[in-house]
Amino acid sequence: LQVKLLRVLQDGEFYRLGSSKPLRADVRVIAATNRDLERLLREEKFRPDLYYRLNVISITVPPLRQRKEDIPPLVDFFIKKHAAREGKQISGITREAMEALLHYPFPGNVRELENIIERAAVLGEGEFLTLADLPVFLKEKREEDIGAENLPLTERVKKLEVREIKRALLEANGVKSRAARALGISERMLSYKIKVYGLAPR
Repeated sequence: LQVKLLRVLQDGEFYRLGSSKPLRADVRVIAATNRDLERLLREEKFRPDLYYRLNVISITVPPLRQRKEDIPPLVDFFIKKHAAREGKQISGITREAMEALLHYPFPGNVRELENIIERAAVLGEGEFLTLADLPVFLKEKREEDIGAENLPLTERVKKLEVREIKRALLEANGVKSRAARALGISERMLSYKIKVYGLAPR
């Protein structure tokens, strides 16, 4: 399949199934992935010629947890979208509910945020979405963060470090080298911290 796609990208030609007559396509291809293509190249699971043909202009979109400033406008957009679909008059979201969203790491990125707002729009009955309209795990997460404020500094640092390591390992699909790069530490240091904290990559 990679060979066929490469041919279309290079020559702009393709064949209908069962046909011997070439057809031409004048299109611009935008490709997206959440896979580590450089690792797949090293493992010879992705063709180098296709990779370099696709990688003309590369745009790296940081995960939502690294651009929290995008959450309020996205929430506003999704509220309008799903309120209209549900036939409801929802003017916005309470400050407490927004704070819970801003403190959540969103491993599922923007799609997860939209799902949360869609759910809240379906279940919510007031003019504003409240903390009660959000999933239980978001409320538990907020309570956990508030509780952590009373811990000693060393314990708060430890909790933060464990949370960030778990998140990095999750996003790297358990690949320690990738997780270490994302955390800005060496793989050896990451392995040490995993051992000390009793964590295990997936």
